[in-house]
Amino acid sequence: MHYGESVNNIMDGFEQGLVSQEEIERLNKAISAGYGGAGKPTDLVYGGVLQAESLESTLKSITFDMGNLKFWPAVSVDKAYNLFEQYNRLVGFGSDSQPYIGEGGAPQEEDSTYVRDGQKIVFFGTRRKVTHQMTLVRTTVGDIVAQQAKEGTMHLLKNVERELYWGHAHFMNSAGLMTGSNDDIPRNSIAMNGLLKQLTVGDTDRQQISRDFEGYGDSDSIGKDLDGGILTQDDVEALSVIALENFGNPTELHIEPRALSAFIQQFYPQFRSAPGLSNQTVGYDVSKVVTSAGSVDLKPNLFLRPRAGVRSQGVNANAPSAVSGASGGESGANDGSLVDGATYKYRITEVNDYGEGAPSAEISQAVGSGESSIDITLPALSAGGKYFKIYRTAAGGAAGTERFIGNAVASFRDVGTKQPGLGEAFLLDMRAETMRFRQLSPLSKINFAIVSTALEFAIVMYGALFVYCPRFVAFFKNVGK
Repeated sequence: MHYGESVNNIMDGFEQGLVSQEEIERLNKAISAGYGGAGKPTDLVYGGVLQAESLESTLKSITFDMGNLKFWPAVSVDKAYNLFEQYNRLVGFGSDSQPYIGEGGAPQEEDSTYVRDGQKIVFFGTRRKVTHQMTLVRTTVGDIVAQQAKEGTMHLLKNVERELYWGHAHFMNSAGLMTGSNDDIPRNSIAMNGLLKQLTVGDTDRQQISRDFEGYGDSDSIGKDLDGGILTQDDVEALSVIALENFGNPTELHIEPRALSAFIQQFYPQFRSAPGLSNQTVGYDVSKVVTSAGSVDLKPNLFLRPRAGVRSQGVNANAPSAVSGASGGESGANDGSLVDGATYKYRITEVNDYGEGAPSAEISQAVGSGESSIDITLPALSAGGKYFKIYRTAAGGAAGTERFIGNAVASFRDVGTKQPGLGEAFLLDMRAETMRFRQLSPLSKINFAIVSTALEFAIVMYGALFVYCPRFVAFFKNVGK
């Protein structure tokens, strides 16, 4: 008797109410679908073996997309022709002399003042590899090489977006200050000078300040330390006016989402609802701020989130050797964020051209009575190492709560310049005459020679950010959230 006939007989028995236990067991052996895809292929039984697996052809991404990039799509791009691109900056049309002449006289001779400046072109890249066998099998993403090229491009743009803001930023000098000086960064660094570094230098460099308004408020700083406070409308207004007085036209505020959320929540009390009405929308729409310099669009950027905890595992770099600390002496540089007598915990990591190493052992150090800083003794860099990242807790913070506070090459004094877990916000003038990205090579795919049964290629881009007029721009430090 065929299996199908046996099943039919059992079904007939159901209808007549005459089915034995043996016949019920035979029915349970009938082919069933089940959830075969939930386990290993070898777990499949009965009808599950015959099922075609169902997998959507659309790749689901849980990471960022082009819409999350804010700086890169907004900055003007121009061509570069050399590995060190220079430009001339006009800083004054003449001296601050009187404009009058006597009858029959001649005016005073004046000369414009020019300064030459420049940036080195740096090289960005990521490498991808696909085996020849992988190109032959059927995939759910279509052309696997094209997919890897697309994902490599996104990976590269992620790093470029961060470096546009923070390249060569947060380096401290021996006094614990962040001045943006080239003396504080590794001399053999291959990184780019980002926005924060160039603004920090331009804030005090006399060669980047207009000579025509000397003595007319031109010395006001374009940077403001919020010291952990939440950004306010008054803060935006104040720096917008400073940028305006320096001939800037700020139109965008780039800020991390949580800091922007804290800013917007200040306006919630202004929201009013009408009792009895249905379908009301709660909240307060704050997408731009109107200042004396004009409207400023609010641009939340995920890539401005500051570095949080220390890495648990290294990436292409060595772990540093032992570190030690000592309470420093009096220092006028302390902004008050280090508490007298409080204990802080530190970890450091070593960074090379390819990544960041695992952290050092944790050390604890208290600020001595009447003192205002902590000195950290850094070990020697390993071969290929460029600098150290420093992580610290809040006062009395628990182990494991260290957050990034700065970079150092040879020595480190903590005077509270950068507070752990807090970042920056930038009030930007995005005109091409203010800043521009100069490209020696746009995003390009370079295929490597085939020396195995694998296809290797690199996604590269060569260029650098040029901030021609730093004082057209402004920035906030230690922004609370």
